[in-house]
Formats: sequence, structure tokens, C-alpha cells
Amino acid sequence: MDTELFFGPFTCIAGANGIGKSNLFDAFVFLSNLADNTVLQAAKSIRSENQKHSDIRDMFFRTSNQYLNQISFEVDMIIPKEAEDDLGQIAKATITSLRYKLSLRLNEEGNGEPIEITSEDLFPITQTETKKTLQFEYKSAWLDSVLTGRRSTKIPFISTEGEKIKLHQDGGKGRTTDFNPHKMPRTLLSTVTAESPTALLARQEMRNWKMLQFEPSALRQPNFVYEVKNAQIAANGLNLPATLYRLQTTNKEKDIYQVLTNKLTDLVSEVQEITVDKDEKRDLLTMQIKFKGGLELPAQSLSDGTLRFLGLAVISEDSMSSGIICLEEPENGINPKKIKAMVELLTEMTMDTDYAVDDTNPLRQVIINTHSPIFVSSVPDDSLYLAKNKEIYIDQFNKKISCTGFSALQNTWRTKNNLSDTTTMGEINAYLDKDVFEAMDISSEVLPQVKKGKGITVSANVTAWMQPALF
Repeated sequence: MDTELFFGPFTCIAGANGIGKSNLFDAFVFLSNLADNTVLQAAKSIRSENQKHSDIRDMFFRTSNQYLNQISFEVDMIIPKEAEDDLGQIAKATITSLRYKLSLRLNEEGNGEPIEITSEDLFPITQTETKKTLQFEYKSAWLDSVLTGRRSTKIPFISTEGEKIKLHQDGGKGRTTDFNPHKMPRTLLSTVTAESPTALLARQEMRNWKMLQFEPSALRQPNFVYEVKNAQIAANGLNLPATLYRLQTTNKEKDIYQVLTNKLTDLVSEVQEITVDKDEKRDLLTMQIKFKGGLELPAQSLSDGTLRFLGLAVISEDSMSSGIICLEEPENGINPKKIKAMVELLTEMTMDTDYAVDDTNPLRQVIINTHSPIFVSSVPDDSLYLAKNKEIYIDQFNKKISCTGFSALQNTWRTKNNLSDTTTMGEINAYLDKDVFEAMDISSEVLPQVKKGKGITVSANVTAWMQPALF
């Protein structure tokens, strides 16, 4: 039972509640957590089906009381050309287009690790193959800025050979180290250092994959001044004032406060100025918003939706925030009439493939899911996947089972290149129920456009650094 998805800079996965959209995000979270944790710890980070406790079996496919006992991941990624390891050593990649493969087995026999690694591989992808994989639109300036390395090479960085997993030095030089996968509590990739620079950069890339789950209480928290250096907004929303203060004080080319004010006025027209107040006595930073008419409020007094929007706006201006950013139901807490502003912000957060990647255009992808027909009607055609139920026969279960299938709109790059099943505008319109729009008080001008199919989109593909992903 394979699911293959191709991601672009911005991807919107639309589907009904409970259809399985979040399972894709679980895969990203799991792989990201593997970069620093044991397999067992990473498995426990995945949401359990009953939400009351973590059952490691929940990451394996289940029907009734039966589980598939194996799972495999395959991810193509474009990694940064260089980065620092945990000790400050600089690692430079010999090639930036890589394929990572990992296979796991559920061990219910009671001996060894509860989840065993059966194979792990990291090997280069030639530039020719990479160009064939990247089917979304891009300019040569972008491609030249992200691809580096020899045009043809077959020497792996990590490989599985027989009963051993091997760590190879870059370029095939130096000693190869062998490991027994049945005794490995964690992936080999999670242990590499700057001595294996390309593998380390793959590890760092996976570390940067974030599942944003902003909590209003975290977004409202102030920061101490000493937290400013290298501050980044956490997945739950912590460090908003410190990150904003860092961006304002280190950016010499533009006024970040003004940039964010301009973005927020698309959502709240009465906003006049965004600043960070520095309390010299307590060394405390608090975000402040001044409204037209003189009213000034700290972050603690702002609405949940406004805070979430601000958190995303700050990330969009932060070149340190690269990689994959996943977000569920970004329309939550937003006035339905302002959803277009949220869509524009999310698309602006992604890398622009018309230009070279640099500090003003970081290697960043955004993947969101939604069941909002209004949101779906606002995203570009080439950014949408439709998630729906499909049935397949599983030999191990000796029956048909229901799982999640993904399809893209006809005449988009994904379907034109036979990378996805095809959906139609009529099928997508099934999600756009008239009663839903009337309940949300959408204007009479919007509804006819939606019924005609205007703006409904279905596209998605690539990932700034993650070309096609197979889960």
C-alpha cells in the first residue's frame, strides 16, 4: 500500500474531517524527530488514535484489530549547501540532491527494540534525474542556486548491504563503518557529525521540518532580552517577541515593524503600528500593537486569530526559518471574509522559484491542510491535493480496506506529468456546500464565483528541498 506525493513550494491538501489528511503531517513529524531521537521516542511523538496515550503501533496501518507490521519511507530532498553542526563546525555538502530511504518493522516478539530498523539508505541523485523530478515551474536562477555536486555519482553516504548498515565517507574516501540494524535504537543518520558533511546536512534539513501548532498562551508570552540571539518562533508559538526584536535590530535594509504592520492591516484594518516594547528594568520584551485612535495593546490582549497570523508573518520574514512548515486548518480563528489575506501570507512564506535562494528567499516550503471550502476556493490550482477515501485489497488482511487517496486537478503539472490521479472541478465542488457558505455569512458576490468553480485549485508538488516524497 503505497502513497506517493509530489510537493511544490506551497501545497494545500483539502478533504473532509477524519479523511486522513493529518497522517501526512505525522510522517513529517516522525522523520524530523528521528534526526535527534531514538526510533521509539520518535514513534511516541505521533498522535495516538484514542488521543489518551501513545501507542507505538499507531504509526503502522491498522484495520479493525490488525496491524501491518512494516512501514517504509522514501524522501527526495534538496539540502542546503552548508551548515554548522552542534559544535560549531562547518559542513559543506558534496552534492545537494539526495534520496533517503528507511524501513521499519514492528517487533511484537518481546526481544530487541519494539520497532526495528530493517534498512536505511542515503544516496545522491544526479542533476539530470533531479531536473526530471522537479516538474513545477522554476527559473534557472533558482535551480542553479540549490543544486551543486557532480553530475553523475553512485557512491552512497549510507547503505544497507545484507545484514549491515554502512556509513560511507563523502566521495567514497576513508573507512566505511558497519552497524547491525537489529541492535540500533536510532537511525544511523541521527548520529552523523561534520565528519560526514553531506549526511549531516541531510540530518539538519530534517531537523528543520516543523509542524506548527500555535498555542495562544505561548504566542502571548514575553521574552527576556538574553533570549534574542538566534531566537526563532517555536512550533507552539513561543519566542514571538524575541524573534521579532532580533529581525528588527539586525535587518539593515528594511523596517520589519513596518513590513509586519502592512501585512496585518490586510487582516485588521485599524492597526497602525507593531513594535516590541523593551522594559529596561526587567530586561523583558513584549509585543505591542497600536491602533488608529491611540489604543495600544500588548500581545496578551490580542485575539487568537490575530496572534496566529502575526506568528506566521514573522516566520515569513525570518531567513533562519527554512525547511518544511506544516500547518493544519490555517483558517481557524480568521474571519471568513479575511481568508484571502491568510492565503496570500502563506504563499508569500514559500520560496520564490523565479529567483535564486538567498537570505531574502530562503529554501522554505509550506504544506497546509483544510476542510474549508472558502480556503480551497482561494488557493492556486497548482497547489491543491484532494484527499478522499479509496479501497484497496491487502493480501496480509485477505480483504479490502479503506485508506486515503490523493488526486490533483486535471491540466495541472502533476496530472500532466502522470504524477497523480486526476480529480475534476465537480468533485471538488462537492466540498463547497451552499449551506456552509451561508452559515459563514459569505457575500453574495463570492458564492456565485465558487459555484462556477472560480479559484478552486488543485495542485501541489515539490518541496523546496524535498522533491517527491513517498510514504
